Amino acid sequence: MDTFLHRSPCAADARTLLVLLPGAYSEPDEFLREGFIAAVEERGLAVDVLRADAPLGYYTSGMAILKRLGEDVIAPARRQGYTSIWIAGISVGGLGALAYATMNPGQLDGLVALSPYLGERTTSLDIANAGGLARWHAPTHALPGDNGEQRMWAWLQRYGTQPDAPELPQLYLGFGRDDRFAFSHELLAAVLPPGHVFRTDGGHDWPEWRRLWHEVLPVLALPRCSSPSG
Repeated sequence: MDTFLHRSPCAADARTLLVLLPGAYSEPDEFLREGFIAAVEERGLAVDVLRADAPLGYYTSGMAILKRLGEDVIAPARRQGYTSIWIAGISVGGLGALAYATMNPGQLDGLVALSPYLGERTTSLDIANAGGLARWHAPTHALPGDNGEQRMWAWLQRYGTQPDAPELPQLYLGFGRDDRFAFSHELLAAVLPPGHVFRTDGGHDWPEWRRLWHEVLPVLALPRCSSPSG
């Protein structure tokens, strides 16, 4: 996986890494164009930001994204001395972030999922028909064609049933009210604290994600520079 690191302008030796995962048909350069890196710097956050090039094939080939994140991003970051790692993912990048946290408990400190793809709608319908995520019972065996999404939803369920579990990273969700995945987003939102859910007008595109990013950043428990100039 190709990665692009932006060092914090105010911390010579930042100990927090924020990984950005793009959507299915987005390039990592779009995080620059859309002001995601600038927003982090403008808020005076003492974090390094890493843009990851994670094409759609990483999600369709047995979720290779999990191996690539582990071997190419997380493990090297730990060796380099980062003590706190956050992942922010957009659309399918949000799926990658959540799936990685599901399969690797305790490795991440925080997650930001913007308009995340949360799997097939049939699973979301099963959850809704059960009365919501808090009442849903995950299948005891993986269903045919399942790519781990039931396991992910069962893990997400713990935010409602075991919110203080130490291995659960902080999770923030943002989405447009007319997003094509909003039905699934609302199911997840129902088990998160209100202050961890952000909604905006619009659908599934950069204008919405840009607005959400500016709303989410101020509340994240990320270290700040000692002064605006560092």
